[in-house]
Amino acid sequence: MHLYHRNVTPIRWWRPVLVLLLGSLFLSCATLDADIEPPHISLVKITPLNTENLESAFRLDLRLINPNDRAFRIRGVECKLDVNGSTIAVGASQAATELPRLGTTVMPVTVYASMSDFMWLIFRMMSQQADQHEEFQLTYALRGKIFLDEELPGLDRLPFETEGDLLKLRRSPRPASQP
Repeated sequence: MHLYHRNVTPIRWWRPVLVLLLGSLFLSCATLDADIEPPHISLVKITPLNTENLESAFRLDLRLINPNDRAFRIRGVECKLDVNGSTIAVGASQAATELPRLGTTVMPVTVYASMSDFMWLIFRMMSQQADQHEEFQLTYALRGKIFLDEELPGLDRLPFETEGDLLKLRRSPRPASQP
């Protein structure tokens, strides 16, 4: 007595089962990552550290805000700081921290800037100011990745991007005037 019909082989019977199993695995991974939002990042503070030869080091304090209903174990961050459209500093940090669910933390990152990049930025800003009669602006863009210590496939880093005005970081809030 044969277990299989003559035209059906055991390999053909397993193909549909294998396709269903792989399809459900990919679907479950896709829905798992679809609910995760990258953290909101803001630049809190820039602190000059030291200048050596033609390089300067700065400490950037980044505020990470987690909009997710789950905590993340962070094992590092890398970032690039642009000012008025020019990249002036790049850095990374291996500092490990916990970003609580629906919470916040401040993470320090040391970035390094070449003096030639600063000189090029100043030259560009002076030439733009000569052509324009608008108010002076000092905008920044901060881009990078947060590296996670997660066991979920495909969830080992989260990209981020934020923009702002460096002059507003330096200004202290003014008290509201009273009538």
